[in-house]
Amino acid sequence: MPTALLVDDEPSASLRLRGLLSAHKEIEVLAAVRSVAQASRVLEEQVPDILFLDVELPGGSGLKLLAELSDQTHVCFITAHPQYAVTAFEVGAVDYLLKPIDRMRLGVAVGRLLRAIRVAELLPATGSAAESTPPTEWGKEGESTFVVTLRGGKKAILRRDDILWIEGLGKYSRVCLAGERKPATVGRSLAEWMEILPADMYPRLGRSQIIRLARLSLVTWKSREETVLSFTGSPDALTIGRSAAARLRELS
Repeated sequence: MPTALLVDDEPSASLRLRGLLSAHKEIEVLAAVRSVAQASRVLEEQVPDILFLDVELPGGSGLKLLAELSDQTHVCFITAHPQYAVTAFEVGAVDYLLKPIDRMRLGVAVGRLLRAIRVAELLPATGSAAESTPPTEWGKEGESTFVVTLRGGKKAILRRDDILWIEGLGKYSRVCLAGERKPATVGRSLAEWMEILPADMYPRLGRSQIIRLARLSLVTWKSREETVLSFTGSPDALTIGRSAAARLRELS
């Protein structure tokens, strides 16, 4: 069962989060602490799968704890300050929750965290022998190609023009390619993709998705919280949330 450590200096906020998490029986809360120092002591003895982390804490910023984390730990920031959102995703956070935490929004975050954990369990550890495996052919090599580590340890060559959309999963990402191939999980974060893909061709939607705008073929507005995107060249659709849908409207 995935485990979680809660780090928040506000007892009422920590108590509310713990109460909301009690509805998610798939997660075990290891402890709830109130400072950087207390969190460090827990992390010396245990490796939680999830860290719910406030930013402004006694003894310094919660960001200091990131250097102590194992690759096994996935971070979800919790704070009353929206200005930390950009920093959170730049350092690889899976999600970012604003106080007071909404029950439904927490459910979305928990889903993302559990999916990131499952992905991490299927990918090889950094520096493993699997990463030294020579690339296998997956698309033709060309001027704009990327070598990535696939689920299971194999490497593959991705052609930029084949990429239809990318969904961020913390330190990993799910990439949909043109053709009948199913979306692939690779060991590269959304922030890393943003550094190498041209923003005019691959704009970012919300916090977790990059899309090939020119290949978008159909937008299905299912509800305020759910919009489904279909792309030319693939049977696999991408579901986005409200903020991402708002960003898409701006681009249209």
